[in-house]
Amino acid sequence: MNNKKPEILVVGAGGVGAYFGGRLAQAGARVSVVCRSDYLAVKSNGFAITSINGNFNFIPENVFNCVEDYRGTADFVIVAVKALPEVDVVKLITPVVKAGTSIVLLQNGIDIEPALHEAFPDNELISAIAYIGVFREGQGRIYHQGSGRIKLGVYPQGISDKLTILGELFKQAGVDCELTVDIVEKRWEKLLWNVPFNAISVLAGKLDTKQIMDNPYLVELAENVMRDVVNTAIACGVPLEVELIKWNIDYTKNFPPYKTSMLLDYEHQRQMEIDVIIGNVIRLAKQHDIAVPYVEALFALLHAMNKI
Repeated sequence: MNNKKPEILVVGAGGVGAYFGGRLAQAGARVSVVCRSDYLAVKSNGFAITSINGNFNFIPENVFNCVEDYRGTADFVIVAVKALPEVDVVKLITPVVKAGTSIVLLQNGIDIEPALHEAFPDNELISAIAYIGVFREGQGRIYHQGSGRIKLGVYPQGISDKLTILGELFKQAGVDCELTVDIVEKRWEKLLWNVPFNAISVLAGKLDTKQIMDNPYLVELAENVMRDVVNTAIACGVPLEVELIKWNIDYTKNFPPYKTSMLLDYEHQRQMEIDVIIGNVIRLAKQHDIAVPYVEALFALLHAMNKI
């Protein structure tokens, strides 16, 4: 990449994609976006981002309504579309993946990398985990309300020169960014929180995290769900520590009241990401003959409520 400004294309500029794309632009990268919902507003005025870390405007280099309209050669293609069964990410980004392009998968869930790794064997695949409370209001308005950290690692393992460059860009923009050699383990660690709290927040009557933690029965349910996840991770060769269950409970007790991403989707009548966050745990558990009754119960109930 020499000394030129990195060329970045964000595919899926919703809350997460717009926020982190905007931070990379602050660090000097040339960031273009593909967005459909707010295309006209963003093309005219960019993004107005209200953030706990300081409000800012993000004016992309270019704004596209579809991936095929991008004619450049991106150093990084950041995939930030929702991870839904009907979204074929391989097909979506094929027109913009060129020789030397690094693919950055910035999505929720577990075991979401293999299809891209197989489809683009000659391109570096960076798996990215966002720890952030952010949502899109519409008309290019983004609201960042909690955290704002990100973890990055080459899939399946390792740290590369380009990964280091991307990490430095985030750090220059004030983003708490951690590079890890084992991104798969980090994904399981985040999933340990995501499975119980996303599901319970919806199923228990649209509760935020404080309301969940104030109910001892729901706390006990969350702990049982996390045990299912730990057992599955261990069977998959990822040594999650049982002590992480208590750590997550204590962390959530001390966290400001927070609406999960799944709850926000449910409230706005959007399809929830139950397959990649919860369904993939069940699939992997079955492959290893692990019983996950609590996870299966949550999945069945959420599936009946999901907006399709």
